[in-house]
Amino acid sequence: MRRTTNKVTAAAGKLRIEARGLTKSFGQLLANDDVTFHVETGEILGLVGENGAGKSTCMNMLFGHVAPDRGFVVVNGEEIRFRSPREAIAAGIGMVHQHFLLAPALSALEHLELVAGGGIRERAMAHMKDLGFDVDLAARVEELPVGKQQQLEILKVICQGARVIILDEPTAVLTPVEVQPFLRCLERLRDSGHAVILISHKLDEVLQVCGRVVVMRGGRVTGEFDNSPGRGAASVDSLAAAMMGEDVLRKEASRSRAARTGDFMTGEFIPALVIDDYRRVAGRDALDLSLVVNRGEIVGIAGVEGNGQDALFRAILGLFPAGATGFGARHKESGRIAISGRDVRGLRPRDIRRAARVALLPFDRRDEGLLLDEGPATNLLLSGVDPRSTGWTGWLLDWEKLRRHARDLFVKYGVSSSGIDAAVRLLSGGNQQKFLVARELEQNPDLVLAAHPTRGVDLRAARNIHDALFAARDRGAGVLLVSSDLDELCRLSDRVVVMLRGRIAREFTPATDGGFDIAGIGLAMTGGVRS
Repeated sequence: MRRTTNKVTAAAGKLRIEARGLTKSFGQLLANDDVTFHVETGEILGLVGENGAGKSTCMNMLFGHVAPDRGFVVVNGEEIRFRSPREAIAAGIGMVHQHFLLAPALSALEHLELVAGGGIRERAMAHMKDLGFDVDLAARVEELPVGKQQQLEILKVICQGARVIILDEPTAVLTPVEVQPFLRCLERLRDSGHAVILISHKLDEVLQVCGRVVVMRGGRVTGEFDNSPGRGAASVDSLAAAMMGEDVLRKEASRSRAARTGDFMTGEFIPALVIDDYRRVAGRDALDLSLVVNRGEIVGIAGVEGNGQDALFRAILGLFPAGATGFGARHKESGRIAISGRDVRGLRPRDIRRAARVALLPFDRRDEGLLLDEGPATNLLLSGVDPRSTGWTGWLLDWEKLRRHARDLFVKYGVSSSGIDAAVRLLSGGNQQKFLVARELEQNPDLVLAAHPTRGVDLRAARNIHDALFAARDRGAGVLLVSSDLDELCRLSDRVVVMLRGRIAREFTPATDGGFDIAGIGLAMTGGVRS
């Protein structure tokens, strides 16, 4: 006889969690279809699949955020339907989301006490020593670097008693130098008796640390690979084939980068962006630099996060307003910023984006790029390029025309959704990013500001986004690209500049074979020089 309960408490012994026949629909969209797999303490399980494959929905059922239509979570043989994350935590399951759930105004210790109770300091310090973490517990959460905030999230769920930890795209927010130490941390978690479910699109990282890998496609489990030492059954190619299908993979492999065209290749350098001796004295957002991005080229910005990349985008977009004090004081700025020959200092952000035709892929797509509770048609109106071609009839909005345009973009960019009128927050993170790219790049901008354009998206979507950036460049746009993925940055860029403490530390151009000095770029990011 089937037994269900909602009161399961994490025990000290071996813990085995199973997804058994989990099925969930949202309207006409079948998000998960009879998903079954397991994980137990002492192992790292990889969970991979394209955006929209059903990974997030499955994890949300495992963590009590979403109730399944059919199926159960099974904890040590006992079938459960969690009614909330609180019940999942009590059963020993914790989740670190891609977008952190932290209280920015509290200190790190206060935040731990808020979620795990008082008297937590000694226990937290012991966990940090075991994991190799170094979080300043006295610092305010908002002052911690992103990598330290992630450590705090993991520390939080461990202090709550989690023995199975779900990590959603954890290395997407890390700099290249932080990735390997983080992967070693996962191994320490495994060896200390935890189980880890690692959701990632970075297949090489999955293969480094995961003993088994479960692949999802179209809401179903399409393969499970044994990656234990000596088996050798899993590879990037075999995982990609299971994720995308053999036919699709062959088509992807046959793609070639489009030939370079336009002003950049003919030597006729026409600036899309000119930053001339721009200085801003304002603490962590201080800038002191000059930079030119020509039409028809991609200029990559490399740098450890927090070295002025975000402040640079804000300066270009006029987001340090006149008349402010402290953080945004205009009197602390000097120099010139021009887009397509027009000096934009002093203009409002909306006027800069439209008059100078600026497309923006922001650092945080959820808070800075999308209205999550609105549908795609409304979100089209946020573009920096005049939307009259797709949505205006005189002074009135033609909503049906906007909806048709949104539908066309969904088809062209492969955005999976439960319906064209559904709120954008119901899209997976990767599909939100694909829609954002489509909205911004399909309107023929003069300048593209792109921050981490493929963060959290799958292999095929990343290639499509790369192609869209190449296409914008080849149409004559200048592209200023920030990415924490050095391989991506060097693959896309015609030049790479390194930002360090708000300044341009070095500039790199490709060698005769077309490749960049990746080791030299990495060294410059830390302020080092070759002896």
